[in-house]
Formats: sequence, structure tokens, C-alpha cells
Amino acid sequence: MSSAVTQWHARAVARLTGAPAAVRAEQFFADQGRVIAGLLLLSVTGSLAVAAGPFIVRRLVDDALPTGKVGDLIPPVLMLCGLLVFESAVLAARMKLIARLGGLLTVRIRQAVNSHLQRLPFSFFPRAQQGEVMTVLSTDVVDAQNAVSATTQAVVCRVADIVVGLVVIFTLDWRLSLAVMVFAPATLLIIRGGRRRLGALSARRRDLDGTLMARAADTASVSGALHVRLFDRAGYEEERFDEAAAEVLAASEEEARLTSRVRLLVNLGLVATMMVVVTLGAALVSSGHTSLGTVAALGGALLVSFGPLSTAVSLRSELASAGASFTRIFVLLDTPTDLPTSGGARRPATARTVRPLSHGPAAEPGARPSGGVALALGGGVELSLDDAWFSYDLADSRGHATPPGPAAEAGAAAGARTGPGAGAGEPEWSLRGVSLRVAPGTTAAVVGASGAGKTTITYLVAGLYRPQRGTVRLGGVPLADLAPSELHRVVGVVPQDPHLFHDTIAANLRYGRLDATDDELRAALEAACLGTLFERLPDGLATRVGARGYRLSGGERQRLAIARVLLQSPEVLVLDEATSALDSVSELAVREALDALSIGRTTLVIAHRLSTVRDADRIYVLDHGQVVEDGTHDALLADDGAYARLYRPASA
Repeated sequence: MSSAVTQWHARAVARLTGAPAAVRAEQFFADQGRVIAGLLLLSVTGSLAVAAGPFIVRRLVDDALPTGKVGDLIPPVLMLCGLLVFESAVLAARMKLIARLGGLLTVRIRQAVNSHLQRLPFSFFPRAQQGEVMTVLSTDVVDAQNAVSATTQAVVCRVADIVVGLVVIFTLDWRLSLAVMVFAPATLLIIRGGRRRLGALSARRRDLDGTLMARAADTASVSGALHVRLFDRAGYEEERFDEAAAEVLAASEEEARLTSRVRLLVNLGLVATMMVVVTLGAALVSSGHTSLGTVAALGGALLVSFGPLSTAVSLRSELASAGASFTRIFVLLDTPTDLPTSGGARRPATARTVRPLSHGPAAEPGARPSGGVALALGGGVELSLDDAWFSYDLADSRGHATPPGPAAEAGAAAGARTGPGAGAGEPEWSLRGVSLRVAPGTTAAVVGASGAGKTTITYLVAGLYRPQRGTVRLGGVPLADLAPSELHRVVGVVPQDPHLFHDTIAANLRYGRLDATDDELRAALEAACLGTLFERLPDGLATRVGARGYRLSGGERQRLAIARVLLQSPEVLVLDEATSALDSVSELAVREALDALSIGRTTLVIAHRLSTVRDADRIYVLDHGQVVEDGTHDALLADDGAYARLYRPASA
């Protein structure tokens, strides 16, 4: 029974909102069948209670008033008062259930959206507008839950009022009910005619509102606000926002005008019906075919049955808006997450598991950096890229490979032969047949000019994207065969621009390992040369770093990110220009910590400062997405090729 109620309710929501996707909203209230049934029962009960009103009025006018006795007036007056109290109690009960159901739906829909966002591939976020995503989580969720919990219930209540009112009218006087039946269909056609137009206007207004919120989110972020002030563009941003706000206002006004016109026509229909009923009723009273109380009761019944039609116009507008919200919510929920792993979760071959950072004696000889912090390290795994081709143009919404067509294949072959550049209609390749190998426990570096494809290699190794051709392997296992949790346990990345959450130092560090103790957090800070920072902060680990860590310097943010990866203790370490934001003194200190961290681990260094890769076991030189040289530092200098041309100006 409960399941049937929720399924019926979901179909009703979809029909009323004009959004077929709304049927799927049942997943959020599938266990609330009793609550929904209770709401429907209360709605019908309230309508039935209202039906008694006209009959009490007729008794009052026809029987009590003519006698002029107070005793005859008391019973119908008390019945009317009792009816009002009962209706108020029913309304209070409905509001309580609506609030309960609405709160539950808001939480569940937001949980579903947030959970899906956390599982979307990285490639989704550079393409999405943050403000539009936030609009889905806020306004769209509220509109959707209102449609399920309140608005649809209100429509059911209005329909029940209309049906009960028409039955009452027919019962009071069938002749007058015929006049009502003439006008009722016309009124319903007016409401139905405005439905599609209201839906389109509501969807357009919500899209414009999402664009407005996205624009506000861009400038309200820390980095956005910084650049607005650096370039003195406050006035420019105000104008852009005002233009977008004016579009939203125009769309809202157009929607309001249509709603007002439809409501005016409905009210005019009600007035015309009342005039006809009163006129015919007066004639019937004069001829003795009906009573004055019956006409008065009919007036009340008309207000009960036709009055809701006026408010139904506003409900229709709300439902149309909710339909657009349901569509956006499920478009987001339908965005594919990362593909499931094939063949189950496989573990890359490794000599032994790397143990987490510890605070105490060193577990491996030579693994103790200055300051007495010991790092327990393991053997690492082999990392390799085999003939990897990658184009952001061909990456689908999940960041996975979209098989290139003949033109793309031809472009790949041509690019391999002729170097950079692509013809019309061909993809722009960020990586062109890149092959490299990092042996277990060794360090390899990737260098090249800006835009050569160095960071793209980081994305592929971290599993954020997959190559269109070729393979990335860990321990001989293709990344596609690894469960995401296993991949991110094995691979640790210090990105070029690390993100710190608006939380405490401890919370940001524990992103590396959630069960890390405070002593381990302090050890990681010491290892990343942040001991002095920790000492001068009055709240210590409980210090909040501010939005994106802007209360810290650039070097401090970078070192905090390094400390976070120290806690993760991965078997493969990727440093994407991890010391680029450090001064020379801090760089030397952090290099010591990174060197200790790299012992026994497979390490890939993406470097801008070539001085940081001199000791790498192997250096790969990228140029326009291709490996043009590889070897040791001394061998590459002796070859006097691309690496030498990069190194000599930097070391001068």
C-alpha cells in the first residue's frame, strides 16, 4: 500500500510539474508512504468538512433567522464555529506533516547531489560553472521538495475542494448547478492554456538565475576577489552583474505578467458565474422554486469550488518552476561518474607496503631527515607510460578516452610525423606518443617549456584522465584495472597549486590520512619545514587557514600540501612543481624532506626549476607533447640538445 501511494504521488508530481524526470524523485520519499497518505487523507478530510458549511448557512438563513429567536441562532452558529476549529486543526496537522516531509526531502536530495558530485570525474569541474552547481544544491532542491511535500498536496486539496464544491452545488439546486457547469470548463481551459507558457518562462528564468549566481560565485571567491581588486575591475563586475540581474528581472516580470493575466481571467470567470447564479437564484426565489438560504449556500459553495482556481494559477507557476528544477537535478545526477573498474580491484606489484609517517626512531637506514623526524618507507612500484596520446578535446565528460575517429587518427599520425599543430577539425594533442618508465624506488623528472604537457602527465598518472591511445601502468597493471581507492592509496600528488579547505590545519592535514594522531600531524609539519609556523600560531593545529588557505603564505600552503602527502605515505610520489612557490631557503629545507620522502619510493618530478632535477635517475624532456630527449643530467648536457638549451639560461 505504501509503495503504491509513493508511486502514485511521484507520477502526480511529474504530471503536474510537466517534468517526466520527476517520477524518479520517488527514490527520495519511497519510505514516506504513510506520511503522504496522511497528507492526502487530511486534504480530503478538510474538503469534506468545508462541504458542511453551505448546508449550515442554508439552515441559518432559512430556519433560524426568520424566527428571530436567539435560541434558534445558537446551534448553527456553534456548528460553524466548530467547523472552523476542525478545519484549523486539520490545517495544523497538514503543516506539521509537510514540514517533516519537506525537511527530509531537502536533506536527502542534497545528500544525493553532493554524493554524486564527489564521485564525478575531475574533468566535470573545469567545464561546470560553480554558481550553477550551487543553484542546484540550493534553489532547485528547495523548489523540488516544495513540489513533493507542499505544492502537490495543495493541488490535491484544491481539486478535492472543487469536486466537493460541485457536488454540494448540485445537491443544493441542480438547476443552478447547470449554470456553473457552463463556466467551469472555460476556466479550466484558461489555466491549462497558460501551463506550457509558464513552464517555458520559469525554465528560462531559472537558467538566467543560475548564470547570475555563477557570475557572483566567480567574483566572491578569494582568487576572484583578489583579481578584481588587482585590476581595479569592481565597476566592470558591477555592470556585468547588473546586466545579468536585469535579464533575470525581465524574465521574472514576464512570468509574473502571464500569471497575473491568467489569474485575472479566472477571477473574471468566477465573478461572471456568481452573477449568473445570483440572478437566476433571485428569479427562482421570487417564483418560489428555491429558498434564499439555498442561494446564499450556493454562493458559499461557489467560493469553495471556484476560489481555489485562482490560487491554482500561482500553484501552476510554482510547479512549472519545480519542473525545471527536477530536470536540472536529474541532469546532474545522470552525469556519468568514473567507469567501474574492470576485472575487479587489482593491486600493483610491489616489494612491500609503505608504512605511514611515524614519530620516533627511523625504520630504514638513511631515512632520518634533520630535526629527528623518522620516515618509514617501502619499496615503491614501477610507473610507466607506453605510447600515451591525450587530447582534452577528445576526453568525454568522465575524463575517459573517447575513441578518435578517422580524422583524429590521421591527425595523430600526422602529428607524429610533422610535429606540433593540427589541421582543421583535428584534435589538439597535449601528449603525442609519450613513453617513459620510472623503475621502483627511483626518481624520474619531466622537464620542458610551459605548455609542453608536463601537468597532463600528472593528470594521467593520478587517474584524473585516461589516454585516448596507449597505457599508463603501475606495477605492470593498467590504471583502468585499478579501483580508484587503490589507485589513490598508491599514488600521492603534490600539485602545482595545492588546495587548502576553509578549515583547521589539522583537518587539512588529515586529508592525507584520516586517522592520523596529533603527534603524527606535528611530525609531518616538522618534516615539511613548518615547525616554526606551528610554533607561532596561538591555536596550533586548530588554527583555521582561511578560504583556500589565504591566511598562509604561498610557500606555507605548498609545504602544508607536502606535509599532507607525507601523511598519506604513498608508494608512488608525483611532485608537480612542488617547490615552485618556495624561496631559496625554504626550498633547500623542503628538498631535504622530499628527498627523505622519496627514499624507496617511485618518484616522478614535474619540474620548472631545472636545478631541482639534477640528481634524478632519469630526465625526460618534453616538447609540444613529445619526449624529445631522455637521460641523466650529465649525459643530456653533454648531448647539447633540448635539455641543455633549457638548463643553461636557468643556471646562468
